[in-house]
Amino acid sequence: MFLALLQSTFATFCDKAAFAEFSSYERKQMYKEIQINTNDHITPAQAKKSISKMNLINGFLFDSALEHEDEAKIIVGNILKAVFFRKFTVQSVTSQKPLQSIDTNYHGIRLDVLITEDDDGNNPTATVYDMEMEDRPSDKNHLPKRLRYYNALHDTKALESGDEYDKLPDFISIVILSYDPFNAGDMYYEAKTTLITHPQVSYENGVRSIFLYCNGKPNFNTPNSRSRINQLPEHSKMLQEMLKYIVSGEKPVVTNSDIEEIDTIVTKVKGRKEVTIAYMRQWDRELSIKREIRQEAALEIIRFGREDGISDGKTRARLKKSFGYNDKTIDELFAIVDAEALVNN
Repeated sequence: MFLALLQSTFATFCDKAAFAEFSSYERKQMYKEIQINTNDHITPAQAKKSISKMNLINGFLFDSALEHEDEAKIIVGNILKAVFFRKFTVQSVTSQKPLQSIDTNYHGIRLDVLITEDDDGNNPTATVYDMEMEDRPSDKNHLPKRLRYYNALHDTKALESGDEYDKLPDFISIVILSYDPFNAGDMYYEAKTTLITHPQVSYENGVRSIFLYCNGKPNFNTPNSRSRINQLPEHSKMLQEMLKYIVSGEKPVVTNSDIEEIDTIVTKVKGRKEVTIAYMRQWDRELSIKREIRQEAALEIIRFGREDGISDGKTRARLKKSFGYNDKTIDELFAIVDAEALVNN
């Protein structure tokens, strides 16, 4: 989420050795992350305007759209239908909520969807689908290990002590992204465990990871494609339209009933009073945390300056320019650092 990004940036910023290794441009980008206007509260009108511009790729809107179970089943079922080209009977939707973020860079919630239908729709099976909206390119390098962690978390909860391992449900991760996770330009990527010494031998542990790049080129029917989903032109078209709607809100020229159904719910959600209130509360919550992060970053500038023999005058000028602090606030920050020095001595 965005707050995690801020905290990660700050951790690097505070590690003097690590910070020194970054280029001038990269340092400026880090400064931008912590130079946030923390004085502005948001009005209901501003909140409504921000929400109205969101699309489903935004974690806050996606989360809000899943608050009502019946609506959540429709949204999730229609997205799964576009991915796998078949109708789904969604038994339940369980949204696992970390600290939410309203920032457009928020990666989105995790979502477990229990499906009680096999491929031919007859024999009940249990497959857990983990669906995630990902809109933060800075997460790219961590995606594979993050999914590994999610899978492990689920497995530890899915199997009771003494149960046989065949009781574990299949687990399919679906990550829908606004950016290309592997820089191949394709729409569809799939990863699964294989026996690399004997690729012809099946190794089925029930885990699949699917990455869908909303702006990627369709690659179902390419000669090298090994995707395990139907490689039909109408399937490719259906998935393309769904991904385009998720990332941009744009509906196809020819009516797509599944997208229309989702859009009706999304429009309704955007107009709900409780969604506006939730957005405003989250704004204030993040504002408080951002202030704390900025203050600690400013204190580190003072500490670094003292260690490096930089004059207090230059440090004060830097704090005014970088953070917009007035003399009174800067005096208070220096007093904190001075008090720390007395304690440490």
